[in-house]
Amino acid sequence: MPPKLLLLDLDDVLVDYSQERRCRALAETAGVDTAMIERAVFASGLEKRSDRGEFGLDDYMNLLRSEWGLDILGEDFVKARREATRVRPEMLKLCEALKNQVHLGIFTNNGHWLHQHAERIAPELTPLFGTRWVCSGSIGLCKPDPMAFTACLERLGFSAASALFVDDKVVNTEGAKTIGLPSFVYESTPQCIEQLRQRGFNTGDFHAP
Repeated sequence: MPPKLLLLDLDDVLVDYSQERRCRALAETAGVDTAMIERAVFASGLEKRSDRGEFGLDDYMNLLRSEWGLDILGEDFVKARREATRVRPEMLKLCEALKNQVHLGIFTNNGHWLHQHAERIAPELTPLFGTRWVCSGSIGLCKPDPMAFTACLERLGFSAASALFVDDKVVNTEGAKTIGLPSFVYESTPQCIEQLRQRGFNTGDFHAP
């Protein structure tokens, strides 16, 4: 019997995410080079702290301003994330084929602000996933911490045994399994389709390109 919840990672599963494109967009906005953005946002640890829920978008922008002299509006920060995020058409089509068989959810290591602006960042996903998005920043815990999966499932209202988790990182699927959450590693859309068929899903005659 198929699970009741199919919980999917966002970046590099449902969407192609490019840190390079994001840095380029932010550099253009701030009038600096991409290396500066890379240092300020990523190498500094600010992005990881955002992922852990230590601060929201406004405080994030204030820290970039006070610690790095970067004057970036929250709106432009969200826009850069959108430019770096491209929904995979074949995964969108697969989710369309599954939407009447299972509840679809997203669990991603990202700041709470991404969920708040999900309709702008990945508008194609909203009709399928609705409010069933959980960002690590919203619960203050990141994958692969087993407690993160427990908190995510509690928020969505499902038990571990009734769900299936898909992520492109082995360490995250292993973390999920420690709480009894069945999981598999995403390698490609055709491989994902086969894994889902083996677990009782009807994907019809859908084939990824």
